[in-house]
Parts: sequence; structure tokens; C-alpha cells
Amino acid sequence: MPRLRPLLILCGSFLLAPPVQAKEDIHILFLGNSYTQRHNIPDLVETILEEGDPETDIHTSRVIYGGQNMFKHSTYYFSQTFLEQSTITEAEIQARIAKMKTFLQSDTAPDKEEWDNHWASLGKTKVPFAEIHRHIEKAIANHEALLKDNPKTEWDYVVLQSWRDVASEPNQAYAKYATRLARIAKKQGTEVILYMTSPETQNEDPVTEPLHPESAERDTAVGLALRKSLQPKAIVPVPLAIQKIQENGTDLVFRYHNDGHPNQTCAFLTTNLFYAAFTGKSPEGLDFDTIIENKVKNRKDPDGGDPKVVFEGKTRNYLQRMAFEAVQAFDEKAQAQ
Repeated sequence: MPRLRPLLILCGSFLLAPPVQAKEDIHILFLGNSYTQRHNIPDLVETILEEGDPETDIHTSRVIYGGQNMFKHSTYYFSQTFLEQSTITEAEIQARIAKMKTFLQSDTAPDKEEWDNHWASLGKTKVPFAEIHRHIEKAIANHEALLKDNPKTEWDYVVLQSWRDVASEPNQAYAKYATRLARIAKKQGTEVILYMTSPETQNEDPVTEPLHPESAERDTAVGLALRKSLQPKAIVPVPLAIQKIQENGTDLVFRYHNDGHPNQTCAFLTTNLFYAAFTGKSPEGLDFDTIIENKVKNRKDPDGGDPKVVFEGKTRNYLQRMAFEAVQAFDEKAQAQ
């Protein structure tokens, strides 16, 4: 009889090999404007989170309207539809499309008092409603596309971006409408990430002291209040991070000269802030180092430089460290309240 024992041992070893463990899927929806779209912040967040935890598979999507805020996202573009896409019915989507079409029939906001109160809380008056018609048209098109192909994604997290809409008064502007969207998210079982941008403090030239510190302090205070009331998964404190970097003066600049948007340095800082706030860990030591501007002219960024910037050495280490320190400082402020 043939001797089969060696073959049986080999087969047994093969059968007992441990199965390959599937990665954990995490789905993140970003609601925002060009401060989310420029440099493809969702893609950068996906890259850095996957590097930090190779056992996760991050999937990101975005709903973007240029120059728009959470007030208009929630009130006139019904971006909550995409947050609710796993449960919303076709009839509900059609009803929202019909509602948006009625908005296009007038140059006056349907709730003029709410419209005026929102802008008054930001120190603005007589903001024309008609200027958002083109965004409403885009929102209608986005809803119609969802009707044709709804992936029914169940979001683990939603990112709510601020932008020139942080009011000094409590429960106004960003705080009010981020809260509205956060409550919708909670009903879907989705956790919230608050992305606090900082357009007023981003310096285009070297500074010897913080630029508009009152703006950074106001935004940080609003973020702290929202942390207490909403208990979000994370808050990305860009205003506090830039203020800390500028405290003793800095040659680093965070926006373009020829464009009011964050530059590659700000995008790198922001991505590392996302990592530190989301994971509670420092991004120091991660290989993530590259930012590419995605709005180019003649293959140049808005200031005529290379769209691709690779952060190396002391600059990379410093920005990674400052991102973590800013998140720690934010947490300490929250605990001291």
C-alpha cells in the first residue's frame, strides 16, 4: 500500500491555514463647499486614515456647492437627502425636488424672516436670494441622479464643514444648522465630524503674530459649545491650529495670494488634523506627505507654483506635531469647561 502520511500532513496544514480577515468598511459623507473640494480633502482623509489603520477600508463621498454653508445645504439644497439615502423613499425625494423647483419661481426667500435672521447673525444685510438659484438647480440635478441610482449607503460618519458662517451669538448660523443636520444624522445612526475651517486667519504672507485671533477664538468657542451639545465623533479645529502656529510668528503661509482658498500647506495641516481628531493619535511618523492642487491653470497652482507639494523633513514633522497639539489643546479646553 502506498505511504500517504506526508501527503495527509500537507493537506491538513493547508486546511488549517487561517482565513484572510476582511477589512472594516467605513463610509464617510462630506457636506461642504470648495474648502472640502479643493485638494480633494475627502480623498486625503481616506489616504491618511487607511495608512494609520491598514485594517480599515475608507469610502468617502461628497455633496459640494461652491461658496455655500450649512444653512443653505439644509434649507434650500436638502443635502440631508443624501445623508438619509439608505432610508428615504422615492416619493420623499420627488417631493423635495418639487419644493426646490418652487424656490426657483421667486427672487425672494420662501421664509424671508429666516433668511434675513441668518445673515443678520453674521453682520450682513440685503443678501439676494436669487444668487443661489444656480445652486438650487444643481441640487435638483443631484436629487434626480439619486432617484436613478441610489446606492442606499449607510453612512458611518458625516462631515459638516463651516465657512464664514460662525456667529458670535449662540445657536445661530453654523451652530444652528450643523445641529439640525447632526440630529438627522443621529436618526440614521451616523456619527458627526465637525470640520471647522478658518478663512479669516489663513495668512498669505509670513506673520509675526496671530492673524485675526478674535476669529480663531470665536470659532473655537463655537466648536467647544457644539462638542458639549452634540457629542460628535470629532472636531477638526483648523482655527486653533493656525492660531497656535502663528503665536510666535511663522514663515508658513496657509492661503494663496491670487486665490482666497487654502494652499497646499493648509490642506496638509487640515488632513493631519482630521487624523488626529478622528483617531486620537498623533500623525507623526506617517508616510503621508503629498498634496496636489486640483484647480490649475497652465499646469500651475493659483500662485504659479507646482500644484504638487511634497512635505519633507522638519516642515512635515512640525505640521504633524502641531496638528496633534492643536487637537490636544482643544480637548483640554473642553475638559476645563
